[in-house]
Amino acid sequence: MSQEQLGLESGVQRNFISLIETGQNQPTITTIFKLASALDVKASKLIAEVERQIE
Repeated sequence: MSQEQLGLESGVQRNFISLIETGQNQPTITTIFKLASALDVKASKLIAEVERQIE
């Protein structure tokens, strides 16, 4: 899924998604839920993936 499509489906601006991907910005919990819904995954799965990458 492109950043633009994810932005349209989640209601999050494409440039903000880009900043999240590059680590220049951190999403709020609300944004995490919006992105997870658009990606059709649980927010907890997104958070667990980030946690696993940090460890």
